[in-house]
Amino acid sequence: MSDAILPKPHIPPGLREAAERGTLVPFIGAGASRLAGCPGWNEFADGMLLQLVEQGKLTHAELAQIKVLPPRVKLSLVRTLADEHRVFIDYKKLFHPSGKPDHAKGQKLYTLLSKLAKTFVTTNYDEWLDTDWATPELADHEVNGLTPPTIPKPRKIIHHVHKFIPARLNESNCVIHLHGALCEPDGMILTTGDYVRHYANDRDAANDPEKENRVLTFLEYLFAHRTALFIGYGLEELEILEYIILKARFTEGLRDEVRHYLLQGFFSHEQHLMRGLKRYYLECGIELLPFSRDQKNWDQLLDVLEHLSQALQAKTPLALEEFHDMEELLDD
Repeated sequence: MSDAILPKPHIPPGLREAAERGTLVPFIGAGASRLAGCPGWNEFADGMLLQLVEQGKLTHAELAQIKVLPPRVKLSLVRTLADEHRVFIDYKKLFHPSGKPDHAKGQKLYTLLSKLAKTFVTTNYDEWLDTDWATPELADHEVNGLTPPTIPKPRKIIHHVHKFIPARLNESNCVIHLHGALCEPDGMILTTGDYVRHYANDRDAANDPEKENRVLTFLEYLFAHRTALFIGYGLEELEILEYIILKARFTEGLRDEVRHYLLQGFFSHEQHLMRGLKRYYLECGIELLPFSRDQKNWDQLLDVLEHLSQALQAKTPLALEEFHDMEELLDD
C-alpha cells in the first residue's frame, strides 16, 4: 500500500465490513469537538481559572503564575479552589457559550458523524454527541414540493460507570461518555487523581463485583468485539486507551480478527512521521488512516467524514452478532 498522504484516505475492507455488520463504534476525542468550537485542554483550564478570577477567588497575579502550568495541573488546582471556596464553575458556558450546541461547522461535523453509526463512545464532556444530527431519509411525498423540516433526535446518554456494560453496544441511538458529561459536572473526570481512580487496575479482585473496574471491563469488551474508529485523537489522548486495547488483544479466547482504525491529519512534509506512527499504532492493533491537511488544515476532516459517510452507512448490530455477544457474556 502506498504511503502517500491523500486528501481522503483509502477505506480498508475491515472498516467497510464493520459498518455493514453494525459493529463499527466511532470513538470521538477532543480534536472533533475543537473543530466544533469547543475549547482545547489548555483553553478549557484557562477558562475555568478566569471564572475564579471573576468571582474574586483568584487574583490576576496568581492567575499569571498558574497559567504557565500544564492543563491537567491547572484543572486540579481549579477543582481544589472551587471546592475550597464553594464556588460554581459554569462548565457548559465554556463548551457552549450560547447554552446549546449551535456552532455551524459543528453541526455539519456531527451530522456527518451521525451517519456513520448508531452507537458512539466519547471521552469528551460536551453535548454534541447527545443529539443525532443526521437528516433522516426523505419520505416519498413532499408537501408543496418542499422538504419538510427535520428535528434532531436526542440520544440516550450513558455517563455513570455502573451503566458501562457490554449490552450498551447493542443499543441504537446511544452515546457513552467515558469521562462524564456536562449534565453532571461533579462526575467529570478532570484531574490526574480522577484518571488514576477511573482507570485503576483492580482486576485481581475480578471475582468481587464490588471491586471490579467496570470502565476497564467495558473497554476490553468493546475493543475485543467491536471495531473502533478513533476520530479527533492525538498521541496524548490515546495514552490511557492504548493499554486497554493491548490488553484486550492478547487476552486468551478473544477474537484476533477485530481491527481498529485511527483518522489523523498530516502535512505532506510529515510523511516520515506518518510512517513511524503507522508502525507504532499497528503494535496496538490500530491501523492509521492518514489524510492531508495541506489545503484545508483540520477542516479537511469534514471532507474525510463526508467521504466515509457516503461509503459506510450506519446500521444496528446484526442479530447474529447480538447472539454472539450473549454467548460471550454467558461464558464469562
